[in-house]
Amino acid sequence: MSDQDRVIVGLKRELKSTRDQVRELKTQNGRWHVVAQTLRKLAGLDEAKFKNLLQAESLPSE
Repeated sequence: MSDQDRVIVGLKRELKSTRDQVRELKTQNGRWHVVAQTLRKLAGLDEAKFKNLLQAESLPSE
């Protein structure tokens, strides 16, 4: 196997690893979104107040 082939194989592995990490982070983000919505409901905040709270803390308000 030439150096160029090794580099390509290495890049493919890195790409696969990065895609797996992105997939896991998207899953975690979805779970945290559910937690945030549950906490909003428990706190009795409407969407507008919750959005303002998130913005005040510099958090995304999707």
